[in-house]
Amino acid sequence: MSGARAVQRSVLKAFPDADICVGIVWIKMNPKDDVAAAEKSLQDFKDKRIKHFYDSRQNSGKSIAKDLPLNAEIAWDIYLFYPKGTTWEDKIPKPSKWMHQMSDTDADSEYHRTGDDLVNGLF
Repeated sequence: MSGARAVQRSVLKAFPDADICVGIVWIKMNPKDDVAAAEKSLQDFKDKRIKHFYDSRQNSGKSIAKDLPLNAEIAWDIYLFYPKGTTWEDKIPKPSKWMHQMSDTDADSEYHRTGDDLVNGLF
């Protein structure tokens, strides 16, 4: 949640007229990560530029983990950046930039960002 809040604060609220789309994929990583918890979290992220998705089977996280040097089976707490007009079709497209907060794995530390470092990495 802290990373999503950083994006909300540093991008969406700081640039209310920016022509961007933010997709948040809520992935079931813990027993409490269910649809109800994801729906409750929607209340914290109200912005017409945000699209929310729920992935109970971790399919998006598994697919992303295969395409990035994460050294993990499932990607979560990650931030993918795409040029305007990029769409997700049958396969998740390769991002132009990415970061992660997966500190409890051996994911590539070059892309690891948390707190202010995450915010600074957004720009």
